[in-house]
Amino acid sequence: MNDSPAKTPTEATQPSPLLDSLLTRARALAPIVEAEAQASEDAATLTPKCVAALRESGLLTSFLPEELEGDQLDPIDALALVEEIARQDGSTGWCFGMNGFVTGICSAALPDAGIDRIYSKNPSSVLMAGGFPPQGRADREGDHWRVSGHFRFGSGIRHADWIVCTVLEFDGDAPSMDGAIPRMRTFVVPPDEVRVSDNWDVSGLQGTGSCDYHLDSQLLPDEMSFVSSAMTARRGTGLYGIPLVTLAGAPHVGFALGVGKRAIEEVGTHAGWRQRMASPSPLAQRGAFQQGFARARTQLLGARALVMESFAAVATAHRSASGLTAEERATAYAATVHAYESSLEATQFAFRTAGAGAIFRDNRLQRCMRDIQAGSQHILASEEGWDRIGRYWLGLEEPFLF
Repeated sequence: MNDSPAKTPTEATQPSPLLDSLLTRARALAPIVEAEAQASEDAATLTPKCVAALRESGLLTSFLPEELEGDQLDPIDALALVEEIARQDGSTGWCFGMNGFVTGICSAALPDAGIDRIYSKNPSSVLMAGGFPPQGRADREGDHWRVSGHFRFGSGIRHADWIVCTVLEFDGDAPSMDGAIPRMRTFVVPPDEVRVSDNWDVSGLQGTGSCDYHLDSQLLPDEMSFVSSAMTARRGTGLYGIPLVTLAGAPHVGFALGVGKRAIEEVGTHAGWRQRMASPSPLAQRGAFQQGFARARTQLLGARALVMESFAAVATAHRSASGLTAEERATAYAATVHAYESSLEATQFAFRTAGAGAIFRDNRLQRCMRDIQAGSQHILASEEGWDRIGRYWLGLEEPFLF
C-alpha cells in the first residue's frame, strides 16, 4: 500500500478492500470490547480479556511499516479503523489508536539492531505505550545513555510490551541543539526497567491506564533509541515520513469521531421510546429534539468529511515531488481540532436530551460524555491550536507544531 497513490477526497469515503477486511475484524470485537468497558473503567486499565482480543484480532499490525510485514495504513484508513474501535468504547479506541501509532512510529525509526530485539518474538502482537513530549534528560556514556525522566500520560502502559520515553539530550549542563530547537531522543524500554505510578484517578478515559512513569538514572543502549526532534524514518517512509504532530492527528480524530458517533447512535436508538416526565411524547416526536439531532449528526458528518479531505491531501502532498507544505499541515490540524469540538458538542446534545438516566456511571452516554471531555483536554484539541492556525492563515508567522 505504501507505493500506491494516496486517496483523493472522493475515494476516501469508499473503504479499500484491505480496510473493509480490517473493519470487519474490528466490528467482530464489539461484543467483547463493549462487555469489558465497565470492568476496564473499574480497573483503570483495559482488562486482560479486552487486550487479548485486540492482540488476537491481528489488527495491531495495521500501523506497522510494510518492511515489518505491517499494513502501513494511510492516515484516513487508520483513523477509520480507530473510529470503529472508539465507537465501541472510548478507552479501548484511545489505547488502540495511540498505542498503534506509537508502535508504528518507533518501528519506523529505530535502528535495525533495536528492531531485531523487539520483533524477535510474536511480531504481530507487539504493543508500545508512551509518547514523544520530552520529559527528562539523556547523557551520553560510551555507546549507552544515562537517562532520567518523569513522564506523564502513559496510555496503555499496564499492558504494553515496551515503554516509550522521550527526553532531551544533554551535553554537560546544557541541552544539545537540533538546529533551533533542543535535540530530543526517544528510547524504547522494557517494562521492568520503568517505574510506574499508580495515579490514574480521573473522570474520563478511565480504562486507558494513562499513569505517570519514571526512569531513574537508567543506562540504556543507543540501539534502542532514535532522534525524534527531526525524525528520520528508516522504514515505512510513505507514512512515517509525515511529521509526527501531523500524523498524530489521525488516531486523535478517529477517537473523537468514534465517540461522537456512538453518542448520536445511542440517543437516536432510544428516542423512539424515551419520554421525559414533563413531555407528552417520546423524544423522537419532539420538534426541538428532531432539530438538535439533525444538526448534531450533520455537524459530525461535516467534521468527518473535512478530516478525510485534509488527511488525504496530507498523504498526497507527502508523496508528491514538491512535498508536504505548511498549508496541508495547517488544514489537517484545523480539521483535528474541529473534529474534537464537533464530537464534544454532539455528545453534549445526546447526553443532555437523554434525561436523568444518563447520569449513572454504567450508562453508555455518560461514558461517552466523560471520554470526549477528557480527550478534548489534549494539547492537539486545545484552543491554542486555533491560535496557531489563525496566526499562520493571517500571515503573521510560520506555523508551530503543525
